[in-house]
Amino acid sequence: MIKLAIDLGSSMTKIYRADTGNGIVLVEPSCVAVSGEEREVKAIGKAAKKLIGKTAEYTSIVFPVYEGEIVDGRLAAVMLKEFLNRIGVSAIALKRSEVVFNVPCGASEELLSDYRALAAECGLKRACFIETPYLAALGGDAVLSDSNPVFSINIGGGVTNIAVVSFDGIIAGLSMNLGGNNMDANIISKIARTKGLHIGTLTAERIKNEIGSLSPNARGATVAEGSSVAAYHPSSVGVQAADISECIRVYIDKILEYASLVLKKLPAEVAATVNQNGIYLSGGVLKIPFVAEYIARKLDMRIRVCDEPQFATILGGGAVVRDKKLLRKLGVGLE
Repeated sequence: MIKLAIDLGSSMTKIYRADTGNGIVLVEPSCVAVSGEEREVKAIGKAAKKLIGKTAEYTSIVFPVYEGEIVDGRLAAVMLKEFLNRIGVSAIALKRSEVVFNVPCGASEELLSDYRALAAECGLKRACFIETPYLAALGGDAVLSDSNPVFSINIGGGVTNIAVVSFDGIIAGLSMNLGGNNMDANIISKIARTKGLHIGTLTAERIKNEIGSLSPNARGATVAEGSSVAAYHPSSVGVQAADISECIRVYIDKILEYASLVLKKLPAEVAATVNQNGIYLSGGVLKIPFVAEYIARKLDMRIRVCDEPQFATILGGGAVVRDKKLLRKLGVGLE
């Protein structure tokens, strides 16, 4: 039987294959390039992302999953089918498949219905759904049980999930439409305002990844290239880490406001255990230097960050799809 975990994120899609022991077999941008009124598919994944900001007016880049929601079912299915094909899983093989989908904390029945429709369209027969905080905790090597609540914060590209979970359920939690993409947009706005340069999404993402930091002593620098605001011609400017730190901090602070609200809802004994265990942090934004330390200081709690925080949820999905007991305990919709 084919055993897969799929993390269909707003920014990236990740697939884990458990039946072959290969682990993570695909990491691709969740985007599709389409052209014309018929929206003919031109490129998917990495090839489509390279076209962002560089296409003619008859070609557009579509993100079928936006802020955790499937906003274009047809293109989401086209994209996922192509990704499954790239990892060598045939349509016939999918008739004998067991799949775990990562879904946001508090996923509505409507969202789960959209995922069921997507799974059916792609030929995925036995699909179940597990909320992000569980998978992020498991992928971060947390020990889940009925008596061991775990506090997880997962900051992705389009969605942040914050929750305290145990095998007994989600004790308190939420998902919010904030993440790395908001930081990129803020960097674009800041550089236009302070440096007089229009830059694109890919450039903003590169700047964030290269020199983004919440260290008070950050010293990184890079060059941003784009179009001059005043002269409307190609230009470039130097950007310092200090120039963009606030673009990151403002969203981390907003996330921590909501994290504090989740913590305030906890019963005393749960709060005591959470304080002992610390915070399990994950998501691609945790690759930015000093974000984890900043969170620890602001919440006054110990932190736990796995080596590759951007892969925590998909690794958690892999752990679940390999373990029948975990699958039965956590999976929603499994027959």
